[in-house]
Amino acid sequence: MKKILCALIAGAMCATMVFSLAGCGCSNKNEPGYTIEATKPDLTDNGFGYYIVNSNELMVTEYTGNEKNIVIPDTYNNYKVTSIGPNAFSEKDIESITIPDTVTEIEGHAFQSCANLKSVTLSKNLKTLGNNVFFLCTSLEEVTVPGSVTDLGLFTFQGSGVKKVTIESGSLEEIREYVFYQCPAITEIDIPANVTKMSEYSVCDNANTVTINAPKGSYAENYVKTNGKTNKLEFKAVEE
Repeated sequence: MKKILCALIAGAMCATMVFSLAGCGCSNKNEPGYTIEATKPDLTDNGFGYYIVNSNELMVTEYTGNEKNIVIPDTYNNYKVTSIGPNAFSEKDIESITIPDTVTEIEGHAFQSCANLKSVTLSKNLKTLGNNVFFLCTSLEEVTVPGSVTDLGLFTFQGSGVKKVTIESGSLEEIREYVFYQCPAITEIDIPANVTKMSEYSVCDNANTVTINAPKGSYAENYVKTNGKTNKLEFKAVEE
């Protein structure tokens, strides 16, 4: 029943998803399958399109350049780059991306279907990773989620090639539904003691047994005891 439920939810999400030019106009951005309205960038430079968020901040809304190894600038035209918009890099032929420490939010589907994306360096001040950010990034093998993150969206790594994800100790309290769902290569997840809530379906329907590395006595250890047999999980105690 659980696998059927997973498939139904994933199918419904894909059916309701509307893909268009990335931009600032988003509705219900905290829900999977939200509509993205097309907007033209306010500023463009070196392949990047920017939306002016306010008098100080910019959002990256698109990339039209040809570089495979991307370094997002931290500032442009006296503005600070603080967010990456929905679908901004989706389906682009990029191999690596470095996100500056000025960025605090990456919105839904930002890198989805970047099949050749192998390396991601996330901002040390990142707060939010939206829904499906790395969906179908099949070449991406390892990601470190900085301790500054407070929100991991639904289906964050679904269908990606990740083998290991490290969540650094810090601010994250909850791993929501389907963050690690149908990841064909995943075998390890590092979960710190500050995580105190996980859905039964946070780590589910994966091809391999997944080792949860976490401190002894942590919530993650109890999560594995409760869901390990059903979701093919095993626990390994580590020092934090």
